[in-house]
Amino acid sequence: MENKIVVSGPIFDGSAPGIISQGLIAAMYEATMFLERKVKERAPVGVGGAKGGLLSTIHSEVQKGESVVKGIVATSSKYGEVLEKGRTPGKKWPPEGTLIRWIELKLGKYGSEAKSLEFVIRRKIGKKGFTGAYMFGRAFEAHWPDVARIFNRAGYTISRGLSGAR
Repeated sequence: MENKIVVSGPIFDGSAPGIISQGLIAAMYEATMFLERKVKERAPVGVGGAKGGLLSTIHSEVQKGESVVKGIVATSSKYGEVLEKGRTPGKKWPPEGTLIRWIELKLGKYGSEAKSLEFVIRRKIGKKGFTGAYMFGRAFEAHWPDVARIFNRAGYTISRGLSGAR
């Protein structure tokens, strides 16, 4: 009996990069959508609610390059970073006018009364700061094992594809 090396299959026929890319892209979409959901569960709802506040600005996307696949979960809110990390004491006050809607909805104060309260609240935030929600960081840390499982499963799927099994 003669031993022969058979040179066939995805690794030899040029389809391996496509199999790898397809597996990684699918895993990245699953991971980013999963993390987006987990971040939203941790995000402060605020006065805009789910439809108009921070929650509505949190999104995920997958960017595909020639040899790189990158997943991003982010917010388009200009206040997203401050809400994530908080504000340290002694820093700049929040911009004028940004807390009026919150005061109206949460405290039921309007007009000049809301304007006066906003000044006091802005000053206090400037002096005392506030703790961040850390919704992005904590969601990632808490669910890293889940993300790792998604990519481990993708590795198995990719390996099967490279072996010629479908």
